[in-house]
Amino acid sequence: MPKFFTKTPTSTQRTFLRDHDLNDDPLRTLLNWNAPSRPFRKKDRSFYTTVIIIAVLVMLISLLAQEFLLIGVVFALCFVVYVLGFVQPEETEYKISTQGITIGDHFYFWDDLDSFWVSQKDEQQIVHVLTHLRFPGMLMLLIGSQNEEQLKRVIAKYLPFREIAPKSLIEKWGEGLQKHFPLENPHR
Repeated sequence: MPKFFTKTPTSTQRTFLRDHDLNDDPLRTLLNWNAPSRPFRKKDRSFYTTVIIIAVLVMLISLLAQEFLLIGVVFALCFVVYVLGFVQPEETEYKISTQGITIGDHFYFWDDLDSFWVSQKDEQQIVHVLTHLRFPGMLMLLIGSQNEEQLKRVIAKYLPFREIAPKSLIEKWGEGLQKHFPLENPHR
């Protein structure tokens, strides 16, 4: 893999990988399950109404500033929000083997992965796996019908488990905005 796509692991990550020599295990599948490819919850009418109002306001301001390219970008973002909120995700096969994690057709070696934690979004359990790669920086595995404790036990053999998810400045900022300006009715 080109150097551009990889990050250098820290010393604690190198120590963990050295202590868990991954080359000793023969290739075999440890867990295999199917689940949606992304978290999904059907959005209600208030969500789309709020998005349209915000988009129209930004487009009007952009029109006054004669930023026609920004109008096209806002329109494209509205279309993406509509499609992601309306179209249900496809079922994806998740596999955990002695050599790494497979999500659909994409395979990631344990050496390219950093650590993991479990969270919940839209009433679905998700395993987040940080990577040493620049893209994707994080893998999201929806647990679906898989046993969460068994999944955590298997991944913990190869990656360190984090109790608390690391948050970037942008994530903290986004959560604050979402708390003060929700796009949906919070009393749902």
